[in-house]
Amino acid sequence: VRFGRFGTLFVDPPRAGLDETCRGLASAFDRVVYVSCNPETLARDVAELAGTHRVARVAAFDQFPYTPHLEAGVVLERRKEDVSRTASSESAAKP
Repeated sequence: VRFGRFGTLFVDPPRAGLDETCRGLASAFDRVVYVSCNPETLARDVAELAGTHRVARVAAFDQFPYTPHLEAGVVLERRKEDVSRTASSESAAKP
């Protein structure tokens, strides 16, 4: 998928996080700004994107004082070298 001049994707998914299709779409962008209300699905999605992106910035927002809820924001930037491709290339090259 080519997005031409678009380099940044902003996502604010529901508590369930991004589905597999959306994670694949996000991996095509140079930068992903991810806002989440669920730290578990945020961690899962960031781990899934770790092969192509690195965490550049993280912030927490207490938008609901006196409750256990917390919003988190993460800026992911494309890695110079796609780690997932490098790992698969290296394993294929080994005898």
